[in-house]
Amino acid sequence: MKSLQRVPRLRSIAAAACTLLFVAATGYAQSDLQKTLQQFNSTQVTGYIQPLADLFGANMNAGMFHNAEIPRAGFHFSFEIVGMGSVVGDNQKNYTLNSPAGFNPATFSTATMFGGKRDSVVDTNTKLKYFGLADGFVNTSLFPLGAPQITIGDIYGTRAIIRLVATPSMKGFPSATLWGLGLQHSISQYVPAVPVDIAAHVFFSQFRFGDLVSFNGTSIGVEASKSLSILRVYGGLAWEKSSMELKYTPSDATIPAVDITMNGANNFRATIGLGLHIIFFSVFADANFGSVTNFSAGIGFGG
Repeated sequence: MKSLQRVPRLRSIAAAACTLLFVAATGYAQSDLQKTLQQFNSTQVTGYIQPLADLFGANMNAGMFHNAEIPRAGFHFSFEIVGMGSVVGDNQKNYTLNSPAGFNPATFSTATMFGGKRDSVVDTNTKLKYFGLADGFVNTSLFPLGAPQITIGDIYGTRAIIRLVATPSMKGFPSATLWGLGLQHSISQYVPAVPVDIAAHVFFSQFRFGDLVSFNGTSIGVEASKSLSILRVYGGLAWEKSSMELKYTPSDATIPAVDITMNGANNFRATIGLGLHIIFFSVFADANFGSVTNFSAGIGFGG
């Protein structure tokens, strides 16, 4: 079987990625990535790209709250820049691929898009080698995402959380949109004797990059915080869901069009973090633990 061409390093997307605050260590142009994926059918490509669904999905559901203190009424407005990063674990660097008939063993481990060199198996009779789909092409231990965020309220102990970044199509790059919309509601207003502030949230987000790939995220959870002068300690628990849809037409006309949806690994996360608020300026950082370990941090202006 003809071996597949090694995935090239695709540096030309870096400018567009920075525009989106999608600050990955290396970036890849949609046209080149799509040409690579067009060699694979839906079964072959799933294991190779699944880690992207896991890591990007965990990022989308991070960083939307760092304070559970929401007055029942009043004016609140803040503008924040939030960065998120998902840890690339060993389980995201390799996946199991079926060997062709006549090759032993029947399966072998090879590189995902976050792995290293692709592995191979050898036919003991002919000595022919069969390689994995491609080498890894993102060499990083932390997969990042970033977005501007606005929080505005407060009405009946409720405030809105809004994220939005959009870039038009440019020469060599398709249009891209990242948006998020959520609500955070005070629970403390109903139980004022509790010594910490408690709130609940629901948050929806979406990222689209041309016609090739789109991500959807949902987070529903509760959080608590305690302010100690200018220092704030916060934490929370959340159920979440994320998915990635991948669409393309293989270069081989005999292979059906690929239109697959992959769910992200995270279904639950626990968050613990610290914040510092001085007049109209704040900084915050937290760690998130689930199937994917994630960190988020940011700076904010307003209050």
